[in-house]
Amino acid sequence: MRAELRQEQRLQLALTKELVQAIELLQYSATDLEAFLYERSLENPFLEIRRSRGRQRGHRAERDQKQWLENIGARQETLVGHLLSQLPSLKLADRDERIVRCLIASLDEDGYLRVPLVELAAQFSASEQEMERGLRLVQSLDPPGVGARDLAECLRLQLERLPERDELAETIVRCHFVPFAEKSWKTLAKQLGVGLGELQRVFELIRSLEPRPGIHYSSDKPPLVVPDVIVARGADGDWVVAYNDDIHPELGWNREYEQRIAASGDRQAEQFIKEKYRQFAWLAKSLEQRKQTLLQLMAVIVERQRPCFEFGLSALKPMTMREVAEELGVHESTVSRAVRHKYAQTPFGTVELRRFFSSAATAEATDEAASSTQVKAIIQELIAAEDPQAPLSDQQLADLLHERHGIAISRRTVAKYREQLRIPSSTKRKQYTNL
Repeated sequence: MRAELRQEQRLQLALTKELVQAIELLQYSATDLEAFLYERSLENPFLEIRRSRGRQRGHRAERDQKQWLENIGARQETLVGHLLSQLPSLKLADRDERIVRCLIASLDEDGYLRVPLVELAAQFSASEQEMERGLRLVQSLDPPGVGARDLAECLRLQLERLPERDELAETIVRCHFVPFAEKSWKTLAKQLGVGLGELQRVFELIRSLEPRPGIHYSSDKPPLVVPDVIVARGADGDWVVAYNDDIHPELGWNREYEQRIAASGDRQAEQFIKEKYRQFAWLAKSLEQRKQTLLQLMAVIVERQRPCFEFGLSALKPMTMREVAEELGVHESTVSRAVRHKYAQTPFGTVELRRFFSSAATAEATDEAASSTQVKAIIQELIAAEDPQAPLSDQQLADLLHERHGIAISRRTVAKYREQLRIPSSTKRKQYTNL
């Protein structure tokens, strides 16, 4: 074996710190990006964050901003706060109040008590009987059904609070909830000695109840959905894509502070300024690259999904990230990062960019394939128009899709789409009436 020296040229991509930063900027949401820029301004004394370039656009900017501000959720009262506000009216002893407060703090966001009472009793040095008594007090509070340990108990608590008690409904929820929920009604009707119409009446009553009593209360501040791009019709009637400059701060370089530092004549200070300016320049370049990538991406989406912008998401055509990446001349992962947590303001609302990408379902009647979103919309329409006493099975839905729309998909695919839409099966959708 002989040692030798050899020279060769090789191309290799090195993930520098700046390149990693550019990739991170692309996948940041609008709010994350703003937080990142302010964090960088703390590390770089020459970096200024200026707000906002979009304000110079006048009334149009105010109108656009007013539209996306509608996406801010209203502040809601928390479930815990609502329950605690009712305690003074109960006039409890100190120990009982502590137990009730412990139980309220143990509720989940839906208003259920998922922790066994035995564990809570051991944790707070109380007897199981005391915890049971405390739980009954919690269950007497508003909203009805709060403090339940399962769905059946939640519905029973609400039925017991109705102005007019329904004995059949309470019996079904207390003793026959599983077969009733699975719609094994013929067997259940024989056991209870009632007609199917009565079971249908109880079903409608139970469906009017709230299975998640805590859903109308919030423990967190509602998230703010901010659009990164705005799609609107231009003066010539064509679609125009604009970057939402209003939400992104403008970067600036503090020349005055630079001159003061440079005046000291210190070589280390000069080197410090050069390094910070290099970071500033790269950050500004990365932001501009992020902006152009989003604009180019959205332009391709608008071009490919024109029917969607004309008629809404129900007209969405199949489109994959790979197809868009090939048209833009970038890697598929770049498109994936670009659409992550990004939103577009459209004529039909603020939409997450990922929603414009949809898989295809086979369409025999036309040259173009139908998107899964479009097929789901058709399935919803068919089910909404069905006879409730003879609901459409998954096979019947597949047949109608083929006959009326030329969309050939299997029964299993229909079942998958139906489950994604959270629509129960035909047996559970069936309704009965008294003859």
